[in-house]
Amino acid sequence: MATLEQLKTHVSNAKEKTVEAKKKAGDNKYDSEFRAARKKEKRLSRKVSAIGYVEKMKEEKKKKKKGGE
Repeated sequence: MATLEQLKTHVSNAKEKTVEAKKKAGDNKYDSEFRAARKKEKRLSRKVSAIGYVEKMKEEKKKKKKGGE
């Protein structure tokens, strides 16, 4: 599985490809390359946010155990 740093670089690359595909597609919002690039960008960003959320919840769980609550 990819690390958070690797995923962030993949997201930035995907954003660049999305911008390039948007320029290439022009007004055609149904262009297959543009849609695929946008889908990949969204999927990767969701994965990054999910990993961040899991790490945040782990930290909160540790705090609760240490606090005695």
